[in-house]
Amino acid sequence: MRKLLFGLLLIVVSGTVYSQECQISADLGSFHRADWTKQKFNRQISWYQLKSRELFGEPQSINVLRIDLKKHRYEVSMVYSDSTLILLSDMADEQNALAAINGTFFDTKNGGSVLFLKVDDEIITHPNPNAKAFISEAAFVVGDSARVVEFPKNDWQNWHRNYEDIMVSGPLLVKNGILVEPDTVVFNTTKHPRSAIGITSDYELLMVAADGRHEHKAAGLSIKELGILMQALGCKEAMNLDGGGSTTLWLKKEGVVNYPSDNKKFDHEGARAIANGIVVFMN
Repeated sequence: MRKLLFGLLLIVVSGTVYSQECQISADLGSFHRADWTKQKFNRQISWYQLKSRELFGEPQSINVLRIDLKKHRYEVSMVYSDSTLILLSDMADEQNALAAINGTFFDTKNGGSVLFLKVDDEIITHPNPNAKAFISEAAFVVGDSARVVEFPKNDWQNWHRNYEDIMVSGPLLVKNGILVEPDTVVFNTTKHPRSAIGITSDYELLMVAADGRHEHKAAGLSIKELGILMQALGCKEAMNLDGGGSTTLWLKKEGVVNYPSDNKKFDHEGARAIANGIVVFMN
């Protein structure tokens, strides 16, 4: 576990993201400051919800947590279960966390991550040589700082020693502030509920949940649309996490704030039991 600062600012300073109308092309739609509601969770954590109800030409439900990491008042950690699947809310409560988002892909029958996972300097799951490249090309890492980086599949034995916590997932969405063009595979092009994590140039952590599979209320996003969103929100680096029915964003005292799809109802009760997640708590 690393001690870091987490600061979520979904609305970027004027003159950057929102002043540029996010540079989303007309066929995909655009958004700006007025499209979001903001609730201040505390001085370093803000919670944003899409108010306009439409993005990329379709109804959307998107929640963003923006956490300021610069003052090192918060610690980020990865939580996991080797075998039993657990609700994100339960894992977060056990850690006395302030915020949490679901993590990487997992075995839905037997539990456990199916991609590389390292927690508290211990390798929990080794790299999977059979994993599809596009879902294992990125890593959220925690060492002296929290970062999103490319996962070096061929040199992971030496590379992993630089970090205490590592969660591999993908696709990589934003690199050096530039949108990463995704492969044209069905997983990427189909609209689904999506989860993502990113780091801004101001060292803020963004946890993003885009709901989907709710007709007329939340269409979901393609991977390219998710990348455009993360870039527009000011991410210098960003990556996709496990999505679909796993997409869950949680806040202490608020509980699940998005609309998970597993119960096929547009409420907060449809969260899926999962195998791992990313949590933030007081240092």
